[in-house]
Amino acid sequence: MFKKDFPIFSNNPWMVFLDNAASTQKPKYVIDGVSEFVSTSYANIHRGMYTLSEKSEEAYHHSKELVGELLNCKASEIIYSYNSTYGINLIAQSLVISDVINKWDTVLLGIREHHANILPRQVLAERKGFNIEFFNITDDYEIDRNDFDQKYTDKVKVVSVGHVSNVTGKIYDVKKIKSKLRDDTFFLIDGSQSVPNFTVDVQDIGCDCLVFTGHKMMAYTWIWVVYLKKERIRKLVPMIRWWWTIEDVSVEGHSLMTNADKFEAGTPNIIWAVSLGKALEYIKSIGWMKKIWEHEQSLVVYFINKLREKGRGTSDKDSPIEIIWPLTTEDRVAVFSFVLNNNTNFQNVGEKFAEHNVAVRCGGHCAYPLHKHFKKPWTCRMSGYIYNDESDIKSFFTVLEGIIK
Repeated sequence: MFKKDFPIFSNNPWMVFLDNAASTQKPKYVIDGVSEFVSTSYANIHRGMYTLSEKSEEAYHHSKELVGELLNCKASEIIYSYNSTYGINLIAQSLVISDVINKWDTVLLGIREHHANILPRQVLAERKGFNIEFFNITDDYEIDRNDFDQKYTDKVKVVSVGHVSNVTGKIYDVKKIKSKLRDDTFFLIDGSQSVPNFTVDVQDIGCDCLVFTGHKMMAYTWIWVVYLKKERIRKLVPMIRWWWTIEDVSVEGHSLMTNADKFEAGTPNIIWAVSLGKALEYIKSIGWMKKIWEHEQSLVVYFINKLREKGRGTSDKDSPIEIIWPLTTEDRVAVFSFVLNNNTNFQNVGEKFAEHNVAVRCGGHCAYPLHKHFKKPWTCRMSGYIYNDESDIKSFFTVLEGIIK
């Protein structure tokens, strides 16, 4: 139904693209919209008083207004930069130099986190002397509430968690986590796998910060979004400073802007910001996030039914394939990771899919602690999106059955 909107598929009609958790394809509406902007309206923004600069400024802020509508927040609480990894690094550094985290304090993370939510903390902890704790998940991939409660002590100043696992597709109840936190605890959500797939309301969740990246929801790469609550914007200071972050500079020092602009050092990613705005306009035109969620859920149901039809996906050691997450349609997005119990070479599995023009991803998915926790050296992952259909799932299973045999 939606595949016709994406030129990549008419130019590659043989391809089955099931690597959407890594990055999504771009609709013609976005490609044409960005091209038109660059051709007719591009200039640098902030302080330019000529027509092109004003048009670019309007387009830049229009995209932030759409993000605000997406997340149910104000455009003034939105910060742009390169990607989610950079965004988490930026906020992690800011929390340290703003003295939210000090020596002997603790940052609490989930064992299931993406490396982008782990490595910045480890680097800073080595230099600043704070601690990092990881709370576990249960055998059925739920948050281990008892473990969380034990590790959430008075020393914990930051809790940072992924909303959806990029390995299992499991949606976690981040609102319930928030209900357990003290007011002085900074609560960050990695929404990289949630915001592109269903409605996320930051007011309802009550988080201080949420990050996601545009290329996972049909925008171009190098456009990253941080929602930062206005109260936190006023109190936090950025590590990186230049140009629009500065209110005044003298030989004695400098003063920062007081709004979200202080986190956007240098010339902004104007063109890619426009691409995100165009992607959100496209999503609105097809029925907003409700339509994406409904379509993905139909893929989830079809995928699980195909597994059961073929007698696949059990945890039985005699089964040739094991799905990493119970076979349920509840609380999940269209992400399925699996291992083949008779094949220890994930590169070989990935290559077999590639030979049949089916794009999946095999490896550790930048979530090594989770794989080690469940003693899985690797998994292969298929992930669906709005332009995938039942024929893509059928192609996946045709290749999978061939590999098993």
